[in-house]
Amino acid sequence: MVRIFSRSLRFRFLAALGGVLLLALISLGALSQWVIFPALHKEERAVVMQELEQIERSLQISQKELLAQVRDWAIWDDTYEFIQGYYPGYTDTNFSQQMFEEMRYQLMVFFNAEGQVHFIAGINPATDLYTTCHTMERECGWAEGLIRTMQASIEEDPQQGKSNLYAGSPPLMVASNPILRTDESGPPQGWLFKVRPMDGAWRDIIEDYTGLPTTLSMVDAPIDKEVAVTITGNTIQAQRYLPTYPHNEQIELGTHLNRTSYLASLETFRYVLLWTACLMLLVIALVLFLLERIILKPLRTLTQFTQQVSVDSADSANLIKRTDEIGVLARTFQQQFKHQKQLNAELIELSTHDALTGLPNRRLFDQRLQEVINIALVTGQPLSVMMLDIDHFKLFNDHYGHPEGDTCLQRVAQTMHDVATNQGFFIARTGGEEFSAMLSATSATQAIEKSEALSHAIDQLKYPHQLSPVAPHVTVSIGICQFDSTALMTPTALMTAADQALYAAKAAGRHCSVVYTPSLANTPFSSHNTPP
Repeated sequence: MVRIFSRSLRFRFLAALGGVLLLALISLGALSQWVIFPALHKEERAVVMQELEQIERSLQISQKELLAQVRDWAIWDDTYEFIQGYYPGYTDTNFSQQMFEEMRYQLMVFFNAEGQVHFIAGINPATDLYTTCHTMERECGWAEGLIRTMQASIEEDPQQGKSNLYAGSPPLMVASNPILRTDESGPPQGWLFKVRPMDGAWRDIIEDYTGLPTTLSMVDAPIDKEVAVTITGNTIQAQRYLPTYPHNEQIELGTHLNRTSYLASLETFRYVLLWTACLMLLVIALVLFLLERIILKPLRTLTQFTQQVSVDSADSANLIKRTDEIGVLARTFQQQFKHQKQLNAELIELSTHDALTGLPNRRLFDQRLQEVINIALVTGQPLSVMMLDIDHFKLFNDHYGHPEGDTCLQRVAQTMHDVATNQGFFIARTGGEEFSAMLSATSATQAIEKSEALSHAIDQLKYPHQLSPVAPHVTVSIGICQFDSTALMTPTALMTAADQALYAAKAAGRHCSVVYTPSLANTPFSSHNTPP
């Protein structure tokens, strides 16, 4: 009987397979002990490090955002003139406690060209009171130490244009930039610093953005290593130590991962290895068959589906109708793809359009202007631009209040948009009450006609403006300039010429349109000679 079994192919196959299975069990045990489990531990550390890196990237994004905001303020003609003492109304127009709270600023400090304090605005963290000062004394004395550190930074690196972390409780995110003209010409006339506290509210934002628990604290003693990973019970923690200015303290940025599910996964993995070995012989043939019918073929269809989401096909339709995990995955992917497209569209809309009026913003206007100038240079067609300003809008805001001022801007902007749509040109909001338009294939003469249509449409609104010396309703002044291809005008030069024409219109009594001529270039119009 034994000899019969020994000659049986089935027995030989089973014996060979049993030997292979025993060898596989021994190999799996050794592999799990010396390779798999250490690799899982390494992967666990890598996961928590990835979470920490994601939080750190969010911190870096927050720093870049604050630096961009500082640069927007510092490279601005109004700020450039304010630091020289030529714009007394700058602080009233641009500063308020509401702005500080909405932007999560704690402090803004303007330094003049000698590095001395020119203006301070901030919220005292001890009292939550908003104060503005021209010195570090009295109400702004709480910021003296921080301002001294800023002055030391200026002495070390006058170029600035950077973002640092300052030690404090809580730590502070500080960004700075030299104060220059909008076109960045000429020497800097001072420096602007903005401070944002990295407090509990900031951590809540980071946690909402990343979905990860975040810790932030100061470390008194210097830590030699940049990253530390520790395991305490069922928790694995990772900390990164960030330097602060002036490099005498460190910030500990950390996160943690609960190991309960990981430890359970290890235990489950051991059982999986055992049962896999026991069932390998019985299920391998069935697995190969089912793998092709249930897994591989649907996965190939799913791959094609993910590569061609917008393409309708019978296979894609059947894939979405499936009731198993692959069907759920296909539907989820389709939903996520549509959601991502929607988010991308909303992001593009937010980055290129003004939030209050819905009109394109300065960024989109500048981008389009360069494009239409290039087209005008190639085709030789005329190109005109307009700058429009609501007459005496500051008086309107002072009399009716800023909420009503916002409503006025929205009504005027909608009217301008309607006229621009009918007349076939592009208009954007490029300042507080300032709008700009570009008119392709339009000469200065044609631009005057369209400007009159704009002015007439706004007049028809009859939006009350009791304090306006021009009219009892809201009116606009318009400056026009035609692009001179022979002079190779830059976008900045073109808009500067339109701006000079605008101020010529204001000087002429407002509620009118003026076309730029070379004689206006030497006329001393400025935003401070003519009230807004």
